[in-house]
Amino acid sequence: MSIRYLRALFRPGAVALLGVETAAGAALAGNLLAADLQGELFLIGAGLRRVQNQPCYPHLAALPRVPELVIVADAPVDPLVLLADLDARGVQVALLAGDISLNPAQRQALAERPLRGLRLLGPDSLGVIVPRRGLNASLSPILPPPGHLALVAQSGMVLTPLLEWVTDQGLGCSCAVALGAGDDIDFPDLLDWLARDPDTHIILLHLETLRQARPFLSAARAAARIKPVLVLCGGQGGDGVSRQRDAVYEAAFQRVGLLQVASLRELGWAAATLTRAAVECSGQLLIVGNSGGLGRLAAATLLAAGGQLAELSPVTVAALHHLLPTHTLITNPLDLGAAADPARFAAVLACLLHCTDKAGVLLLHAPHAQTAAADIAAAVGETVSQMHAAGHRRALLSCWLGMTSAAHSARQHCRERGIPSYDTPDDAIRAFLQCGRYQQQRLALLDIPPAPPEPDGAERAKARALVRATLAAGCSVPGAADMAALLRLYGVALTEPLAAGDDLELVLRVVEQSPFGPVLLLEPAGPGVVLGMCLAAALPPLHALLARAMLTRSPLHALLRQADPADAGLIESLIDLLLRVAQLVVDLDELDELALRLVWTPAIGLQVAGAQIRLAAQDSHRQRLAIRPYPRELEECLTLPDGSLLTIRPVRPEDAPAFISGFDRLSPWEVRMRFMHARKALSPIEAARLTQIDYDRDMALVALRQRPGQDAEGCGVARLVRDADGERAEFAIILLHEATGMGLSSLLLRRLIHYARSQNLGELFGEILRENRPMLELCRAMGFQLRRCAEDSGVIIATLALR
Repeated sequence: MSIRYLRALFRPGAVALLGVETAAGAALAGNLLAADLQGELFLIGAGLRRVQNQPCYPHLAALPRVPELVIVADAPVDPLVLLADLDARGVQVALLAGDISLNPAQRQALAERPLRGLRLLGPDSLGVIVPRRGLNASLSPILPPPGHLALVAQSGMVLTPLLEWVTDQGLGCSCAVALGAGDDIDFPDLLDWLARDPDTHIILLHLETLRQARPFLSAARAAARIKPVLVLCGGQGGDGVSRQRDAVYEAAFQRVGLLQVASLRELGWAAATLTRAAVECSGQLLIVGNSGGLGRLAAATLLAAGGQLAELSPVTVAALHHLLPTHTLITNPLDLGAAADPARFAAVLACLLHCTDKAGVLLLHAPHAQTAAADIAAAVGETVSQMHAAGHRRALLSCWLGMTSAAHSARQHCRERGIPSYDTPDDAIRAFLQCGRYQQQRLALLDIPPAPPEPDGAERAKARALVRATLAAGCSVPGAADMAALLRLYGVALTEPLAAGDDLELVLRVVEQSPFGPVLLLEPAGPGVVLGMCLAAALPPLHALLARAMLTRSPLHALLRQADPADAGLIESLIDLLLRVAQLVVDLDELDELALRLVWTPAIGLQVAGAQIRLAAQDSHRQRLAIRPYPRELEECLTLPDGSLLTIRPVRPEDAPAFISGFDRLSPWEVRMRFMHARKALSPIEAARLTQIDYDRDMALVALRQRPGQDAEGCGVARLVRDADGERAEFAIILLHEATGMGLSSLLLRRLIHYARSQNLGELFGEILRENRPMLELCRAMGFQLRRCAEDSGVIIATLALR
């Protein structure tokens, strides 16, 4: 769905409530009127003239204008009749609130005869809240203050306590949405909107199950590259099947950069920390407070959760000796003394924040008769404000223990100064580590992987022919010889294992896991193993860094390290095998199930001791994989007049080093023509962003030229990036100077136009500097319309209608 329709949900100029005479309608009307909507509000109810001094209309036709958003609190026996009427009148979004539902037959009818322009939120939705717009179109009794957290939940009963927590913490919301039981307006649409919403800085998701994995993962990946996205996904139980399902969901979230949390409490504290501690959160922490016992308990919690106690440098120790009594032991945790006053807290805190570059600081305070928590909080807040004014920012968290009004006042004072404040040390530490994990996970997504091992075109053709022959013979299970041959084509050799006594047995499986399609699962095998207890999961396609993360982030990692304490190659061998099996899954749609029995012994290495494969014919139109693999079908090779070979193919993650070196060969004029401003270099992170694209959304074609007897060298890149609505795409082309003059620009632009049409895009456009005459002449020759940019007279907008 184009997200332009969501403007009617989040920024409606006019809202109508249908069914105000019902109990749900009365509650909705009360919330709408109390929130002071920025826009027109129309109430519709049978037999009512006014509601709270607001006029009430008898039916939709009586309204003075067509509202963008209609909230339906009451519907006829067949809601489809009402929806068709709303669609015909030009209503853009209908919110089905309360107990309105669609039975299976009505859902099927709606799928077969989709509405023309009307989009649905719900049924059974709690509603939508946009505090900054004065919009509370919900059944929630809570209207949080305006803020920067976006809350999206499938269940309204989960959304309500989140709203209460956000309000209590004083964080505020940009918006809150409960999806209910509908499948029209869904997570992908909302993620695309919120990723570009300037009022939203952090997105919090609650989901119970995904309806469609591929659009969700695509939208989540795009959003997580812009701002933090936290997700709470309820587990399905303790049996093996449920553990497998949970492991796959966790792997999917990690794959696209979402931070998964385990509870509502953890979700809230992590969000608060990311909101207020807008600095790096490493895994190292300095703990300082007025209780040695509490400090040691907090340190134990930190270490047990995988964090580290930061080491105090000699310079820091010397500075602290000047601030503390002579008998004080300078360690981490640091005990300031039970009766430490505001001046001591402030001085020590200033010293630690000045002297630590990466470590965070956790300030603990336990109630004491000789000191007032509020006075200490005020001194701490003033110190932090002075440091911020001087440009010094560090990750600082505070914990004020106790349930007294003094502790509450201290927490509130810190929050007002932008200092995250918690009820217990456990909450603070877990939130700190979650933020560190988020930052590490985000950076890991931009690491540059090596090229994966994969078969050549001839081997792929042989594999497909073998599979087709097996299915044509009416068989779903290949014979032993065919199965071994198929695996050999992907570099996987079956062997007879040699018993060694200290073997580790594993099983690598490929199974269908709804809604993600085929997934890879690796776990221990053999007698006494409980299914799903020690499982690593991943979604194909894979590269080496993803395969390594699959192993190191899973419960299986400890077992692998135990089996190979000398690091004799178990993990590296598994990574290689995972890459080969993942490529097999990508290449062969007919692969329904696969199981490989693996045996590891340090003396011999990893052996594939047995295999089972099941094949099944697949629907050619089905998007089988949750993540679109490298689109090999777009590759093409051309022979140039000088005999060199020109390859045009989609960009790959391992192209990043070539992008960096290619940028260094561009002249300042060429850089300015492409990027619209001067820049000296392309950083590794920028190169990773340009090469690790989502093929479902964008496309970049690289041109490589190979002269006889020489290695291939890059010539240029043509890029297409869809806009937020997915209706248009912006293009850009850059060529190295030595690749000009052979018609490569026109060739690449034609390929982009052809690809854009194949994706059913409506328009291709580009922003071109007025002095870039070669590109302007090319666009004019290709049929683009040229016009001057209204905001910048030095820029020309080139547009090409594709329909």
